[in-house]
Amino acid sequence: NAGMILRQGIAEATLSDWRRVMDVNVTGAFLGTRQFAPLMRDSRGGSIVNVSSTAGLIAHHDVAYTASKWAVRGLTKATALDLVRWNIRVNSVHPATIATPLTDAAPDGHLAANRGAIPMGREATVAEVAEAIVFLASDASSFMTGSEIVVDGGLSTAGVAWMRARLQRLAVEEGDPGGRLQQTAN
Repeated sequence: NAGMILRQGIAEATLSDWRRVMDVNVTGAFLGTRQFAPLMRDSRGGSIVNVSSTAGLIAHHDVAYTASKWAVRGLTKATALDLVRWNIRVNSVHPATIATPLTDAAPDGHLAANRGAIPMGREATVAEVAEAIVFLASDASSFMTGSEIVVDGGLSTAGVAWMRARLQRLAVEEGDPGGRLQQTAN
């Protein structure tokens, strides 16, 4: 479940960047699954949990990262069907921003913007994401395969309507109901 992000749009990303992100984010999950599936089969089953991202559910600005996380989602579902005959369950977790030293190094304004877009107004803790992973790895999820658990504080649920309403409230609070923030909301 190694992952990397470059924060590049389609115009900035090079083929080399694209391949590096795909190698780490998708090929790593593929190789890990392929390596451990026979061992799990021989021990009568088990659980594989891939970590994707909200970028695997909704688009992010980083084209390679987003494509790779959608690919992890697809890999998870296809592998779930392939390995179910061996009593191996394969599921994925889709977190939004997680509070780690890595997020502390984000570009200026990035964390504030993320918090503003997440209805719960904060990043996930490492423990919150780990609990979802432990659940999927445990027998408590014994009838789940090909499933997705979203740990995002409501980000993927919020959508444009929620963000528009939030910007409209901010515009009113700042005494600018028809100005700059209102125009951004529309």
